[in-house]
Amino acid sequence: MKRIAAAFIALVMICCCFTVSASALKDSYNIDTKTLNGILDTYRKAVKNGETYVDLSAYGIYDSSSGETYSELARLFSFVNGDVGSISYGKYSETYVTTEIDRDSSSKAIKGAKLTYSERYRNDDGTCNKDLVKKDEKIVQERFNKAKSAVNRKMTDTEKALVLYDYLITSADYPESLGVDSDGIEIYKDDAYKAAGFLLDRSAVCAAYAKLYAILLNESGVPAVTVDSDDINHEWVMLKVDGEWYHADITWDDPYYDDGYTFLGDSNDDHWDLGAVTHDYFLKSDEEITELGHPDWTLSYNVNPDMMTSVPESGPSGKFDNMFFSDKNDTFYCCSRMNYINGNWYFIDLKSCTVIRANIDGTYENLPLPKTVFPKYSSGYGNDVYILSNKRLYRYDVVSDKYAKILQIPEDSPNSVYSEMRILDDEMTIVSVDYIYEEGNEEPVGHTSSETVYKMSELESKEALPSDDEDEEESTAERSESAPSGSKTPLPEDNDKPINEDQERELMEIAETAGKRISAMIYIGAAVVFLIFAAIAIVLAIKYSKKR
Repeated sequence: MKRIAAAFIALVMICCCFTVSASALKDSYNIDTKTLNGILDTYRKAVKNGETYVDLSAYGIYDSSSGETYSELARLFSFVNGDVGSISYGKYSETYVTTEIDRDSSSKAIKGAKLTYSERYRNDDGTCNKDLVKKDEKIVQERFNKAKSAVNRKMTDTEKALVLYDYLITSADYPESLGVDSDGIEIYKDDAYKAAGFLLDRSAVCAAYAKLYAILLNESGVPAVTVDSDDINHEWVMLKVDGEWYHADITWDDPYYDDGYTFLGDSNDDHWDLGAVTHDYFLKSDEEITELGHPDWTLSYNVNPDMMTSVPESGPSGKFDNMFFSDKNDTFYCCSRMNYINGNWYFIDLKSCTVIRANIDGTYENLPLPKTVFPKYSSGYGNDVYILSNKRLYRYDVVSDKYAKILQIPEDSPNSVYSEMRILDDEMTIVSVDYIYEEGNEEPVGHTSSETVYKMSELESKEALPSDDEDEEESTAERSESAPSGSKTPLPEDNDKPINEDQERELMEIAETAGKRISAMIYIGAAVVFLIFAAIAIVLAIKYSKKR
């Protein structure tokens, strides 16, 4: 009997101790400042060290919330993650760690916090690779600042929006899908959704394109937010230009192809065209963007200093239709980057086969290329515009107004052409395609392609190659009978087939002969007109002398 009583008393004492212990726990929503600072310091140190677990049992706290990840501590930890568990660029950062509160299921006592790092920085044991984080953050900051430097204070808001738009489009490509989820929506690696991932990998989805563009616009003094549409699972930007809001879908203006061709119809082994830029979705009104396949949208990411809570209404349609960059402008046809140099804009016009020097006020002038050159893409660097044609690369100095041929396809590769070009990170990448023909076939039966990377410092100082007038004719690779998938209109027919050297010489001779004949006819016509006027003058003089 005594043993039973002793056991009962022991059990009561244990229960009392447990009750006292549970009641001694502090609610995480009502912690004194000293305890809270200690918890946050412990957590901060664990994240900085890349640990996988933070032991918080010694603080004696419990979580009265209904969920494990939505507690007050989880909210506070997210702020710490943004400080010491993120990649920073400018005023912004993106975290690479997530937190899960570990608590007792019955007492709700908080035992600790589990830390999970993004796949990019997660070691095999779950800890964080802090050396890689440090290395990546340096790259991100350098590339972010490089993008910001594309803007200068003299630019209008429209020019700032345009220069950043084209810079980012030629800085990254859309990634390959990893598959689809249960709802049939394509999925991509985690970094593809982040602005930092855009800068690091040069590969991103619409969310990252839009976010980085909006951030850079705001950094440059142009208010911007991102909006998204669940109907098409897509995100883009709204920006405020000259006091009015407009849409800009930077992702859809970065051409992506799945038909095996580039924008201008050269064979292509991937889905991207390094040099291609369009402006079909740039600065569009609500009505215009809706007509372009963008249904109902809501506010997504707000980096705008005004901190708006609802989607802004756009300005009127057609405001930018006559601007040189607009897809509605019938004067020009450009499919590559607009280059801002010394207060003017330079770009290739495929209609006139010239370089256009334009001003934001609407004035422009044609700058003729070396004769018979068929330009493809252009990109600016320093005071130069680099122009890629089928067989050659030209450097055009906008200050001296001089061209220099600095690269060309070797003469022993008559079926090779340059197909793509872009300048990025102080390097130029050029893609070459070598078409394979079989005897009796006018169409190529296959091709091989290769990429060559040049340092811009090398191309800036490269001496001009010898210029031979008879050798300046351009030949273009045979293309598909249909227009290229990205083209608005088919390319000129006289550029569709290769031209051999004899044909080149013959064409030049015909043009020269025709020019001489036209000049002779002009001189003869002028002489006849002069004689007629002289005869009239003599007759009038005789009549006047008779009257006197």
